[in-house]
Amino acid sequence: MTRLLASPTQALRDQLLALRGIGPETADSILLYAGKHPVFVVDAYSRRILERHGLAHPARYEELRALIETSLPSDHQLFNEFHALLVHVGKNYCRPSNPRCSECSLSRFLPQSTLIST
Repeated sequence: MTRLLASPTQALRDQLLALRGIGPETADSILLYAGKHPVFVVDAYSRRILERHGLAHPARYEELRALIETSLPSDHQLFNEFHALLVHVGKNYCRPSNPRCSECSLSRFLPQSTLIST
């Protein structure tokens, strides 16, 4: 397993994506969390927060991943922590229904057109 995870990021990602049942989010989760590769995991939380804050319009997985990966230094610990923080915000404030924008510390960054009163 150690040797497999030590493979170059793109080569390993391609191998994972070739396996039945593994899509981009799962492949990137394996790369980031198990392999410590500097890739960002796009999930429902990160997508919702980026879209509500006007940082990404409805976009494909790869577009959102590239947006984050080109905007931040390429560091697996940074991507891990950033993703964990987005999950926290997504679970506690930026929920799919009944969001708690007024209680969220990121609310000041919301475009006025997407501000959801709570």
